[in-house]
Amino acid sequence: GAVDIRTVFKESPAVVKQKTREATRCLHLWKQSYLDVRKKIETSGRDARWEFDRKRLFDRTDYMAQICEDIFKVVQTIEEFHNIFGPELKAVTGDPERIEEVVERVDSLVIPIEQVVFDPYLPANKSKWSVLMEQFERNVQRIEMEANTFIDESFKTLRSAEGAFDMLHNFKHIRSRDAINSTMMKKFNEILSQFEKEVDIINDLFVT
Repeated sequence: GAVDIRTVFKESPAVVKQKTREATRCLHLWKQSYLDVRKKIETSGRDARWEFDRKRLFDRTDYMAQICEDIFKVVQTIEEFHNIFGPELKAVTGDPERIEEVVERVDSLVIPIEQVVFDPYLPANKSKWSVLMEQFERNVQRIEMEANTFIDESFKTLRSAEGAFDMLHNFKHIRSRDAINSTMMKKFNEILSQFEKEVDIINDLFVT
């Protein structure tokens, strides 16, 4: 295989993304090289019909490139979840245990992929791989729904308006799950409400 699916997820996301990018590029390069050579030969007039069975030549490598792209997407998804469920969210929500539970579930998303009993790079196994990817997507959607519920609940009982505001500001600049990001961006009203409470508390301290 282009990238060993049973061990690749042990690497850091940056390394996995680099490996899958390089593998995809190499596989596409093989096809491009053939087309370039064919074009040179045809324009030179030496052999106007320089052609081989493209299906036999490229079906396998095109398919392998697709698998590498799928692995890239899986790792990017895991990374996007980790970008959300970090120390900042723990500090703002005050519920680190629940966040750790979500992170464990996120990390376990790759287990069925790591434990495949077939060669994912063989086109004959395309339908099996498709089932695996569909299952992955369904599990991702479940975690997103639970994460949104958790964020909704947490922002109603914020520990610090300032910390939450800073966190949301930072979220604008990092890559994270769109579904969760849109939930986050709707939280400015709750932060303002918490901010008003904090101002009232400080006001009461100084007035009374």
